[in-house]
Amino acid sequence: MPILSLVSEHPQTPYAGSLSFLVSQVGALSAQIFAERLAPLGVSPRAFGVLSNLDSTGGQTQQQLADTLGIHRNNMVGLIDELEAAGWVRRHRSPRDRRAFDIRLTRAGAALVSRISALIPGLDREVGQGLTDTEQRTVVTLLQQMASTLGLHPGIHPGMAGPARAARPPAPGRPTPHPATAPTARTDDDPAAAPREEIPP
Repeated sequence: MPILSLVSEHPQTPYAGSLSFLVSQVGALSAQIFAERLAPLGVSPRAFGVLSNLDSTGGQTQQQLADTLGIHRNNMVGLIDELEAAGWVRRHRSPRDRRAFDIRLTRAGAALVSRISALIPGLDREVGQGLTDTEQRTVVTLLQQMASTLGLHPGIHPGMAGPARAARPPAPGRPTPHPATAPTARTDDDPAAAPREEIPP
């Protein structure tokens, strides 16, 4: 057998049939493609997670967004700063608590969410190429079941949170971290935080 054919062959690794490996392999490629689709629009997947959440809820405080998306409060403040500078969200003093800000989409932000949402069916077709419609629906159902069992929040990607990820149940046999070990930070939603310049609604 020619040497060329030997070196060009890719022997199957022992974990090539592993569920966790295959899910991570397909997920990594899907995330890469999604990020590439968003890049020309000047928005990151994490920023889109915030915008789409606001689009579905009608608005939340910075603290609520941080809790929902599993993003550390300090990181959320910086992210909202970026989104506000881009004209996609506005801070409004909460009528329920003057120490907190309600974050709401602007018209430009809502239009951006609609534009990005229109890209998702094409991404689904690209990632699911080779599967029939029935097979794709089956895969989605099974992945939703896995996500629910693992305690993942529907529609929230763990990687969206960046370095400070949302907490999820520990693996069997692993101790649960004590709450006192969790990092704390002050934000403008924190009564002890320094006041920010008020932005009129």
